[in-house]
Parts: sequence; C-alpha cells; structure tokens
Amino acid sequence: MMIQTNTVFTTQLVNQTLVVTPQGDSTSFRYSDIHVETNSVIAAIDRHQARNLVVNFNSVEIVGSIMISAIIKLARKIDSKKGQAAFCCASETMQEVMQSMNLTRLWPCYDSQEEAIKSFESES
Repeated sequence: MMIQTNTVFTTQLVNQTLVVTPQGDSTSFRYSDIHVETNSVIAAIDRHQARNLVVNFNSVEIVGSIMISAIIKLARKIDSKKGQAAFCCASETMQEVMQSMNLTRLWPCYDSQEEAIKSFESES
C-alpha cells in the first residue's frame, strides 16, 4: 500500500485500486498545479497498472468545476483501460453537485472507501 502526498491530491494504491483524495478546491491551488498533478496521477495509473479508481472526497466539502474536470479526466482514463471508477465520502452538497452533472450515472458514489473498493470485486 503506497501513499503519496502531493499538494492537490493524495494517492494511495490499494491492491489494483488507486485511491485519489482531493486536498482542497481549485480556489486553494494554482491551475497549473492541478494540471500537473492530474497528469502525474494519470502517469501513476499507467505505472502502477491500477485497474480501478476511487475518488475519496473526505477532505473536502465541495469542489468546483476545475477540480471536477480533473477528476473526470482521471475517471475517463480508468474507463479507457476497461477499469471501474467510483466516488466515496462525498458531502451531501457534493453529492447534489455530482447528481446534477449526472456524474453518478457514470460512476457510483459510496458512503465509504471500503464500500467503493469492495464494489469492484463484485463487478469482476
């Protein structure tokens, strides 16, 4: 289990699932930092051959459009590798945002990180 702490995202590899935890909203970071770290996580997906992705929102109440775009980019990367993505630990406000954007139709949202990871086992 590797844990890497960056400025924008904390990443943790749990078996074949990469857990990405945003450390704040885009207003907390420079756009270039978000862009660079998103690309770094994409490289980590390839390097560690992560099969699945969990985005854990436990460190934020809500994120804005720039951060959501970065998260969508990560989820699409996993989709392109025929893996699965999910969200977890989202606040009620964040869940409403994701539902209004229809993101939860593409990638489910779970109450805990453990539930999200376990959901991939049942889909295999």
